[in-house]
Amino acid sequence: MKRWCGCLLGLMGLTVAIICALPWWITPKQVETWVNRFLAPDYALQLPERWHLHLTGLQLPELDIRAGQCTLATFSDVRLHWWEPRQLDVAHAGLDYDCLNRLPSSDETKTSPNLTALFSVLPSVEVNVQHFRLENSQALDVPPRVRALLDANIAATANYDGHRLQLTANAKTHDDYVILQHQSTLARLNHSFQWQGQTDYQPMNGQTYHLHFSTQLQEELSQLPQQGELRVDWQNTDFSVNKGALQLSWNGEKGQINAQDLSRDKPLLDVPFTFTADGLAINWGTFYWTFDGYQPIKGFFGLALRKPQEGWLPLETDVDVIVQTFGEFGKGEIVISGKKGEIGGGADKNQLNFDLKTRGDLRYNNTVAQTNLDYHISGVFEAPTLLFRPGSVFKMDNVQPDTKIHARLPLDNIQVGRYGLEGRLQATLQGFTPQFKQLNLKLDGQAHEFIAGIKTVFDLRDEKQNLRAAEMRAANRWDWTIDGEAHWTSLNTPVNIKGVGFWEADHIELNQLSAHSGNVHTGGVKMAPLTLELKDRLRWDYEAAHLRGLLQAQTEWIEFAYGGRFVRPVFGVGIEGKSIDNFNLAGDLKAGALGPIDVTARYENQALNGNIRWQGQSAKVFQSLFPQQWSWIIRHGSIQGGSDFVINEDGVALQGEFNLRNVGITFPDGEIQALTIRFPINYQKLALRTARTKPIQVAAKNIRVGALAIREAAFDVFGTYPNSAKQPLTLQKVKVGVFDGLLSVPSLSFPQRKIAVLRFDNIDLAQVMELAQYNQVSVSGRVNASLPFWLGHNACLICNGRLEQAGKLKIKLHDNMVSSLKKGGLTERMLVDLLKEMELEKSHANLNLTPDGNMTLGATITGLNPTRRPHHPITLNYTHQENMFELWDMVDYGSQFEQNLQYQLYRHLEQ
Repeated sequence: MKRWCGCLLGLMGLTVAIICALPWWITPKQVETWVNRFLAPDYALQLPERWHLHLTGLQLPELDIRAGQCTLATFSDVRLHWWEPRQLDVAHAGLDYDCLNRLPSSDETKTSPNLTALFSVLPSVEVNVQHFRLENSQALDVPPRVRALLDANIAATANYDGHRLQLTANAKTHDDYVILQHQSTLARLNHSFQWQGQTDYQPMNGQTYHLHFSTQLQEELSQLPQQGELRVDWQNTDFSVNKGALQLSWNGEKGQINAQDLSRDKPLLDVPFTFTADGLAINWGTFYWTFDGYQPIKGFFGLALRKPQEGWLPLETDVDVIVQTFGEFGKGEIVISGKKGEIGGGADKNQLNFDLKTRGDLRYNNTVAQTNLDYHISGVFEAPTLLFRPGSVFKMDNVQPDTKIHARLPLDNIQVGRYGLEGRLQATLQGFTPQFKQLNLKLDGQAHEFIAGIKTVFDLRDEKQNLRAAEMRAANRWDWTIDGEAHWTSLNTPVNIKGVGFWEADHIELNQLSAHSGNVHTGGVKMAPLTLELKDRLRWDYEAAHLRGLLQAQTEWIEFAYGGRFVRPVFGVGIEGKSIDNFNLAGDLKAGALGPIDVTARYENQALNGNIRWQGQSAKVFQSLFPQQWSWIIRHGSIQGGSDFVINEDGVALQGEFNLRNVGITFPDGEIQALTIRFPINYQKLALRTARTKPIQVAAKNIRVGALAIREAAFDVFGTYPNSAKQPLTLQKVKVGVFDGLLSVPSLSFPQRKIAVLRFDNIDLAQVMELAQYNQVSVSGRVNASLPFWLGHNACLICNGRLEQAGKLKIKLHDNMVSSLKKGGLTERMLVDLLKEMELEKSHANLNLTPDGNMTLGATITGLNPTRRPHHPITLNYTHQENMFELWDMVDYGSQFEQNLQYQLYRHLEQ
């Protein structure tokens, strides 16, 4: 008996020894094969060739879990302590996101996890993971604040003591900076479980988030918690609300959502909700917003979510939203409503199906937006589409002191998808601007994935700035034609516009453009209808702030009020700049043989500032600027000049200089030779102004007008034209060679407000008599004269003028005049014999000329007759009256005939 007992004890000891030694007999590969028999067919455990066993635990250098053809998770340096207290340590753990996305899916109904059962089977254990990383997550499209967490090094500890599960975790960046800390506890409370904790997250400088939560979970995790609350506080300078808090709480069927702008101490959300038997209901929750810091927005919304009898999806949804604006920049209201929408439909429970309406208007500052939209939302969650019903229209009005624009966009059958608008898209602009009134433009064309530059709405922009790849997937284009009309204010003429172009991605391009005006009549200038055309495409890259193009403007003629004209002017110009209201231009102006005149300018702030440069050219190109009725012919000479200019709401302003050199001009009753003009240009507010210190300088070698010949003429002009009493035009430094003497005028203003003085020095009387064609008397010698005159005076043109001889004068009566005078009698014969030839020693005369041309001359003469002895002095008082205008007409008649004949010969030669 004792022997059997000893054998039995020995057998039991051996069995225990064998069992205890069993882990040393079984290899890791045998365990791997045994475990994989119990795993799902698509999953497999991969163990190393060897492991390290101890009486207290097990150590593995590595452990992999495979799913399909990829490694789902990897664990390295794994240590298991299986005696109390149990502990599992993992030095490094990794989860492959790319492999996770390729996990096989199963449509089989899964049993919901039960926390009571889970707590019952879990052993008391502490699990420590020193380093955890999510691998291959670059394809995951998340904001930078989330990306910082995905790329971080995470350490976590979970401790379960049979009644309570505690979890702590932290995340660090590569430079060992802590960005996340988490602590939470899940504990059993009778038939429920209390879960509470907090999380602090700081992904980058200037961004902090704090989450605190507490809730009671049901045994079945698929059941909603009966009560709970959570609060999120944030600080982020990139958010519209830099500092705020969001709080969610519920107890049974009732719940509340609140949000607060802590920076302004103003509410953002106030939303009560109710869990119903079949879903969730929100009865007029309220939200608040302050746009641009000045315009408060308040909204009310109602929401009803109803789940089906079985499962959670699809949710039937009713929604009503009222948005109101109020404040110093205007008021408005928009209503959005929809009934029986569907969320989560389709075979994959990921589709939307919703009919909505939007009505109302919103006002902000000087802009009013009006909506009348019916649309249908459908598609999957990741790529919903919106289709506008017929009759949908969006309107916008902008009113400024000098601008009023009404924009209208009919949206019939326009589809809005993930990448933009699809369908026939139109836009109409009406109103007026500082440059145009009666504006009426229409764009009409086809849109294909067109986003209108609103990348923040469509899936073309994310916070990682991965923009280009998404843009390449979308056409983002609107091809259109433009057709319209306006009244060009500055030129006072109607304009018709037609063109073809498109808006694609980040640029707008015009391929064809033609604009035609009516006749122009403004500011003393007339023009035939003006035509503007594109000579090369006009392209505006608005994101890169770059505008470029080549245009040409032309007309048949430009005529000035005085009668001169340009013939067939053509202005070709290239433009380059930032935008349509900020660009540079360069081009040239030609008009027949005139030009090219080089033009460079910059358009900014509704003003064109630039420069005109005119290289040396024959003055003959100016022939058309002489009115035909003048019948002037330019024979030779050159022209050159340049000017800065400004064209803005005040008109045109010029500042420069214009030069004529050695110009020869022939006209019917005379000619000008070697004319030179230095013309400083200062033109603004429809007036030409020159300063006294920088006058217009005019000089000519010879001038002939009828019978009058002038040589070496020169004078300066300064003042204002058109002139007035307050702003006169003044001649100064007038010097004219006439009758072999000199005429000078110190100063003469127009209109004349005081007497001016014409000063004649050393005038040859013989030439005066020759001009006057006095054949009965010969006069030789020279005189000086001072003739005060006043143009426009009602009493006299020349007032108390005075003539004095300069040196000796000789007067001789011709024989036929002597014979005629002697027939009068003895006294006349004696007087004629005495005076028929005289040498004047001293003489002077007073002269007056009335506005109607009547001259009165009173002279005192002292002299002697050299043919009679003795030479007794003779003193005479002489008075003469004659109409000088009639005399000039008679004198000039023959000369005009001669000049006209010469002019016709020149004109024939010029043709």
